[in-house]
Amino acid sequence: MIPTFSLEAIVIFAAGLATGVFATLFLRKKTPKVSRGAVVIDASKVAGRGAFAHKPIKKDDIVERCPALEVTDKDIGGELLNYVFYGSAENKRLVAMGYGMLFNHSPQPNVAYYREDGPTGAELIIYALRDIRKGEEMYYNYGDDWWSTRGETCE
Repeated sequence: MIPTFSLEAIVIFAAGLATGVFATLFLRKKTPKVSRGAVVIDASKVAGRGAFAHKPIKKDDIVERCPALEVTDKDIGGELLNYVFYGSAENKRLVAMGYGMLFNHSPQPNVAYYREDGPTGAELIIYALRDIRKGEEMYYNYGDDWWSTRGETCE
């Protein structure tokens, strides 16, 4: 009698385990990608999150206009220091809203940016340096100063 009970318990356990694995893999809700306009945010192979083309983008097209807060460099510290842009003066920094902070670095960038004063304040304008395919991760070059102030070299 004992061997039969053990076999039944093993079969029931295996069936429960298989059901749990199936439910986990196929029935769970997938985390939706966040998108707006031409940009979708997803996991990056470079680091953490990244900005990807939600649709094909042509060279010189504006990818995103990011409203920005211009603050002094003394207002920025900690981890936020890694996510700000140079502002209108040596001691000014732009804190970009929108997806502007989530573009990763590449020494061969496919986007670039410039600062522009709009009717409601400073904006960071991100534009395509070349045609970008749908699904391609977008990168800009952080610049030598970004790396040297952290004691690192650009890779």
